[in-house]
Amino acid sequence: MQSRRMPGNRVTIPLRHPETVVSRRWLWLVLAAGLALRLVYGVAQDPAAVYADRGSDSLWYLGNGYTLVTGLQPESGIVVELSTMGVPPVYPLFVGMWQATLSPDSGIVAIRVTQALLSIATCYFAYRLAYRVSRDVRAGLLAAGALAISPVFVMEAARITTETVYIFFVTAALTAYVDWLAREEAHPLRWLAVVGALLGLATLTRAVFLLFPVGLAIHLLLVFPRRAALRYAVWLLVVYGAVVSTWTVYNLARWNRFIIAGEGLPAFLYIGATGWDGPSEVDDRLSQEIGAPLPEDAERQDAYVDAASSVIGSDPVGYLRRRATELVGAYLQPHGTVFFPGQSLRELAGEWLRTDRTPAGLIALTRGDYFWQKLAIYGFHYGALIGGLAGMWLARYRWRLALPLVGFIVYTTLVHLL
Repeated sequence: MQSRRMPGNRVTIPLRHPETVVSRRWLWLVLAAGLALRLVYGVAQDPAAVYADRGSDSLWYLGNGYTLVTGLQPESGIVVELSTMGVPPVYPLFVGMWQATLSPDSGIVAIRVTQALLSIATCYFAYRLAYRVSRDVRAGLLAAGALAISPVFVMEAARITTETVYIFFVTAALTAYVDWLAREEAHPLRWLAVVGALLGLATLTRAVFLLFPVGLAIHLLLVFPRRAALRYAVWLLVVYGAVVSTWTVYNLARWNRFIIAGEGLPAFLYIGATGWDGPSEVDDRLSQEIGAPLPEDAERQDAYVDAASSVIGSDPVGYLRRRATELVGAYLQPHGTVFFPGQSLRELAGEWLRTDRTPAGLIALTRGDYFWQKLAIYGFHYGALIGGLAGMWLARYRWRLALPLVGFIVYTTLVHLL
């Protein structure tokens, strides 16, 4: 039985099922199957349909990305003003690069193929993380296999949104960090610099990730002796800050505009306090509350903060109830069911419980629109929740490796709670 001693940890972790040639073959098979699913699904989607949905986030990313890369207005007809772009630049640059290089339809196909590769890389990172924490290759294969065939991950790779690229950078950073942490020999700063750079790219893909690296710095203080921990933490945050600051410097130099990663948190705070019923409706509601037309840029962000503070202060208990209810609802509702038209599977099941409760009625549910596809999404979603909780419990004795992963779950939950 092999073992591995953690840095600063006196507990020896057994290697019950280490990697073998057979396990690596299984891993390659899982990754190949997952890639095939993503390519078949993605290439089958009509690339022109992305440009037909005039109000979609996808078209917005494509337009801003094209202008950011080429300096030209997009042919789709939407008007782009880069000086007010509130999102981080990595994903617009990613989609803009393909549009500037290829024809519109070919660019969409190239984006989907690239995202399929990034999604499969995420499956590999899941394998590495599960294997590192559990020291059992079976856990790694289970994690990679679940992500490889998960319907949501297969479909998400074909969508022109930030999720696939963001998840790739997050899991790449966490994998590099956990691998670096688990080393028996010296912990080189150059590898920690790679971690900091990946964390920076994740933040420049979705700004919601901005403060998570601070949590990793605190984790270093828990794992290593104080002097080494401070050196590692400072180095990690310096590299991370240097990467994130590139977007800040660019905006200051070109637009005289100060921005760290992205804007939008004040608006999300306001939406969290008052509810969401559409972008124009939210703007109209804010305009009515301030009694004037909406201001521009930074002044609008201040208006969101003031309005949110007023709503929260007038009914703090109601605000907390709303946030807790919506958070629970977000965990209970799987992502991806809206990809399929027809009545909600949850609504159908609720109606059966309230009015029917017969076996015949239950069988009739299976004839609903896209029932089996939606059921598969529900199965993977709740399987992930249960498996994740079980994994956190089983990894409690290996908390030095598991804590960064648990910390990301907690961090994401708290940010979205707001």
